[in-house]
Amino acid sequence: MPWERCRWLALATVLTVGSVSGAAQRLKKPSVGGKSVYFLVTDRFARSGENKDDYEFCDLATKANPLEGNGGAWCNGTLQGVIDKLDYIQGMGFDCIWITPVVKSLDYTGYFAEDFFAVDPHLGTKETLKDLSAKLHERHMCLIIDIVANHVRQMTVQPDWTPTATKTYLGPRGINPFDQDEYFHTYAKSPGISFEQYVMGGVAQASTSQGSDEVLSKRVKAGITKCGPTHPNLTECNCFPGNFGPACPGANEKLQVEGWFGQLADLNQDHPFVRQKLLEYVQYLVAEFDVDAFRLDTAIYMPKDFLKDLQDAAGVDILGETTVNNISYHAGFQHDGLTGLLNFPAFYQIHGSFCQYHLGGELGNYHLQGAFTPQLPDLRNMSAVIDFQQDSGLYSNLDLLGNFVDNHDEFARIAYYCDQDSYRIKNAMAALMFARGVPIIYYGTEQGLDGHQANVLEKAALQKEMQADKGQAYVRESLWQTRYNTSTWQYQYIKLLNEKRKELGLATSGIKFKGVASTATHSIFKRIFPAGDEIWVFVNNNQNWTGDAPYLYCPAPSEHEQWYDVLSGNRAFLRHNCYMAEDAAPKILVRRMRMPIVYAVERISETVWVLWVFILLLLLTVLGLLFWMHRHLFLGRRFKVMSEEP
Repeated sequence: MPWERCRWLALATVLTVGSVSGAAQRLKKPSVGGKSVYFLVTDRFARSGENKDDYEFCDLATKANPLEGNGGAWCNGTLQGVIDKLDYIQGMGFDCIWITPVVKSLDYTGYFAEDFFAVDPHLGTKETLKDLSAKLHERHMCLIIDIVANHVRQMTVQPDWTPTATKTYLGPRGINPFDQDEYFHTYAKSPGISFEQYVMGGVAQASTSQGSDEVLSKRVKAGITKCGPTHPNLTECNCFPGNFGPACPGANEKLQVEGWFGQLADLNQDHPFVRQKLLEYVQYLVAEFDVDAFRLDTAIYMPKDFLKDLQDAAGVDILGETTVNNISYHAGFQHDGLTGLLNFPAFYQIHGSFCQYHLGGELGNYHLQGAFTPQLPDLRNMSAVIDFQQDSGLYSNLDLLGNFVDNHDEFARIAYYCDQDSYRIKNAMAALMFARGVPIIYYGTEQGLDGHQANVLEKAALQKEMQADKGQAYVRESLWQTRYNTSTWQYQYIKLLNEKRKELGLATSGIKFKGVASTATHSIFKRIFPAGDEIWVFVNNNQNWTGDAPYLYCPAPSEHEQWYDVLSGNRAFLRHNCYMAEDAAPKILVRRMRMPIVYAVERISETVWVLWVFILLLLLTVLGLLFWMHRHLFLGRRFKVMSEEP
């Protein structure tokens, strides 16, 4: 056994001596709650070495047929490339970076693991990963690494992924450390057949609920079920096809845990060896690479008792990928184990709130899923979900809800969802950055990437097909073709939002959230500090063509105090419990702190016209008085003298 292998095994043995909770206590790091995160796909972010100056766009596997997607093609982004571009990331003001899995993997994403304890040579070495961690910590930034504990690489290979393609069995051989058949789930396997026969014959697929939109629509029309912004957590309203939840029709949690994703072999976390090695794996990453937090892939597909053990073993925050709409079910994963969750209930409502794209569909109106619609966006849907999350008491830590507007899995990017409308994009990003939780920005947002970036000719020729065939291949494009331009309005706006979050003290935990008001076109919320100070946030979904017009928000902060917008520096015009904004850009209002003498001067300057009127009246009064004195005293005396002359 190689010395390196012996070393980590010895390290893992030391770490697991005694209780797991004891290990967690020794390794505990500051929480990432409230920190802002830049999420990148390592292979697509930045090249290094001999490829450093190669800026050719990379995404699709073949230019002859771009619609085939990028398959497992590597684009040669590296960990060293990330190190070389830390100035670019920190220049936007981010506190942390989240990188895709670093394990040796069958493809560039890192989600198809072959060796859990090796860094994929396409990305770099263990020393490079250590260097990245050290360089981040020197900058007072943190490192979040994506991990997969649900599955490994596929058990078969085929020339293409069409249903009729011939499959060749690979089996678990060579997967470290899970190289035995017994380490994987075999749901509903017939007695007497081998693992290979089970795999080649068709494995059980991870199940979702079978809720019917048609049935739900009939119940809504009949008045039996009430769905919408006033009922954001009603279970049956969240049981659309493909969603999860034990109360939904057709839900099968055992199949959800033991089913596979296609041919990706599903690990059996109840097997003692599997569980132990996965716990050792997260401890190894923290100890060896000084990792600050994890993002856990496919969290809802694993037993909750395992999630608790994994969290205890890690000793750092874990943000679980919990792809569900139902808020109660979603929150349960935080109470039952993980410290943090990616906020999918809010994410599924964002695009239909700010843009005219329905990724998750409206509550109870799921036939609109995954499509543009002429229906105007409605901010009440997003606000209802967020307000309920904040006020219901279901979550154990609201500061560890990972908020995002797009990612590497969900069809497209915010620029695509909002059709490159800068006002709508700015408002969506401001809501993301100033809500309570961990704001996460996906790489390329700062360059306006829209998730459908084949080269210009391909994009023009395949426009219709691309719109109909949205998928993961188009949201993982390379970044280097942008030359890391720091002058784009998106880069500068993200920088501004991060700067103001820090200046206002929001890049931390414990700052409460309170929804104030929401209409179809705007949403108002505030952040409340322990001492009572407030920050008011105003966002809307106006388009560019109306964005420069004044916008009225009601209610507003007290007009007896002076407030100003930290993003523009302009004073807020408050009258009759409303705020008249100069345009439809998002506004972040704070009280202006003033010394008494400054306050007096400001009050005078605010009413300068009154002062001038007063001076003018005073001058006229003096002139009038002088005229009267001249007429009645001087002229009267002269007349008297003249009358007394002989």
